[in-house]
Amino acid sequence: MQEIGRLELIRESLVAVVNEMRANVIHSSYSSIIYEGHDFSCALVAPDGRLIAQGVDDNPIHNFSVPYSTTEVVRTFGADIHEGDIFLHNDPYTGGTHLNDVLMLFPVFHEGRLAMFTATRCHWGDVGGMTPGSLSGRVQEIYQEGLRIVPTRICDRGRMNDAFLSLLFDNMRITRERRGDFNTMYGTSRKAAEHVARLFVRFGGAALLEAIEELIGRAEKVMRERIAGIPDGTWHAEGYLDSDGHGEAPLRGRLALTVDGDRLVADFTGSSPQTKGPTNVGPAMAFNAVASIVKSCLDPDTPVNHGSFTPIEIVNPPGSFLNATLPAPCGGMVECRALMCGLVVSALGQALPDRRVGDLKGGGNHVYVSGPHPGRDGIFLLYEYPAAGTGATGRTDGNHGVRAFPEGDFNTVQPAEVIEAQCPVRIESYGLREGSCGDGEFRGGLGVRRDVRVLAGEASLSVLADKNIIPPFGVAGGVGGAANRFTVVRGGETVEPSPVPGKVGGFPLEAGDVVRMETSGGGGYGDPLDRDPGRVAGDVALGYLSPGQARERYGVVVEPDRGGFDRDATQAERARLRAERVVAPVTVSNEPDLDGPRRCIGLPAALARRLEVESGALVEVATPACGAALRGWARIVERPDLALSADALAALGAHAGDPVEVRAVHTVPR
Repeated sequence: MQEIGRLELIRESLVAVVNEMRANVIHSSYSSIIYEGHDFSCALVAPDGRLIAQGVDDNPIHNFSVPYSTTEVVRTFGADIHEGDIFLHNDPYTGGTHLNDVLMLFPVFHEGRLAMFTATRCHWGDVGGMTPGSLSGRVQEIYQEGLRIVPTRICDRGRMNDAFLSLLFDNMRITRERRGDFNTMYGTSRKAAEHVARLFVRFGGAALLEAIEELIGRAEKVMRERIAGIPDGTWHAEGYLDSDGHGEAPLRGRLALTVDGDRLVADFTGSSPQTKGPTNVGPAMAFNAVASIVKSCLDPDTPVNHGSFTPIEIVNPPGSFLNATLPAPCGGMVECRALMCGLVVSALGQALPDRRVGDLKGGGNHVYVSGPHPGRDGIFLLYEYPAAGTGATGRTDGNHGVRAFPEGDFNTVQPAEVIEAQCPVRIESYGLREGSCGDGEFRGGLGVRRDVRVLAGEASLSVLADKNIIPPFGVAGGVGGAANRFTVVRGGETVEPSPVPGKVGGFPLEAGDVVRMETSGGGGYGDPLDRDPGRVAGDVALGYLSPGQARERYGVVVEPDRGGFDRDATQAERARLRAERVVAPVTVSNEPDLDGPRRCIGLPAALARRLEVESGALVEVATPACGAALRGWARIVERPDLALSADALAALGAHAGDPVEVRAVHTVPR
């Protein structure tokens, strides 16, 4: 076993290589999504695909799937990997994310043997396909999303395959940027390989490789200890994506999370079949999502390497939208991953109640505005990815307008100055979206509103986003945040750019149109009527809530002129709101409660009248002990009791006889 100080020095040296890779990418890339948005990641990877090191700011969406991609490259080329080789990969079905995320693997040799790879995965602004930016809510097969790169050697022992690269770049929009980003990745990889070579000299080849194994082994030991601290058992969760972009039916994700000693098994069996729309994902992303949440919740402080993930097992049968096969489009990878992250948060929150956290915005919120633009490769391409509110915990409110914790250092928003210098648009406004937070004893963070006016005479809009219909969930009885909303304001009128919210493909824009992006709020934690009235009054003073929202949603009667609240009136208002709640003991139903992917919640007619909902309305059931609130579609029944099936109770974390609250699900701030 290596001496601790030397081991730490080696670990920090490896991370320093990755951090310099990040700096090089930021300073030399061509695409604003990379140098402003930081939509890229760097890593060092073992010859068998295990993750050796990453920086603290790297994006787990990228890096936690790099081992899968690297394993596929090694499987494809075997012993036929040599010094001077370079490999590209973006294929979702063999370990990629979505087609825009292109991975470069650069082999590093020591004493004639493959010792590791440097890995750089960058989001290229366009990789071809049917709409500018390649991501669209209206695609029907992956070929419409751009060029798919299976494991490919693009440099053979130092000789670049220029014909292949030309084929790639000539079929992508804004070729100059694509070549520039490729060269950035190439230069970054070469410089990183030089640094690694110096580490072999400094520490000795055998000692360095032995230290890497020791670091991975230590991380595995820590994670196994953390998992062993969870009671053995199986916890269930379910959740939904809005749709596949081509119909109204939602997509249902299911998870059974089992803890068995120091092992954790995540089983996604029973999730909806893959679709013809973009809301699918390849096999690497289930592991990616589970690893991100488990690492964040159980072991957030120790370094990230593959040892943390060794105790995790994934069961995810092919053919579902969470493990799709050719030709399913996978542009909505971030949306599918966000759903899986939410499932893990909900299930793990039942096992560890102190780790519960409200839901997040639901994906990348991809917004593309593009049109002709002489002098810049013929077109301009604005890619916006507006952030939103984060979920509350049992100790803290959520944050406003920031990226979600499983996304790494993915920046919140692009500066107006950069956008307006590159594209014929004007940022009309940007600020917090009043009332969008999920209510609770601790409230979720607010989403944002951002208005972009189109100045060009011709342009188009594409959007790929989720949680436009089914908003983020609350936990421990908390309420979900507002849903995302993406619209066009034309002549003072609001225009819906697609019949399916959040799924837009090439909607024609006119000069003067305003693209309005309103993002979701984070889910709340706990009973909103238990929130400190002084904090509610503070939220009103800061403009987070209106006085009416404070009264309706928190039962707090605010006195804006006095900067406080009326204590007696608040007590009376809260008593009234508690009395109006629809609370009933739940019983077990043996009747089928699924209508396709939709879970139907049988509401006695009397309860439905109190909720003022009709059959088909989206409702939820919550308890203080639950992880996520259980969502479903109301089915009015004649029997007097509220009955849920056994698997619905398991997903809720409730038992027969428990009192539960039933409430309508609101998609916009009330």
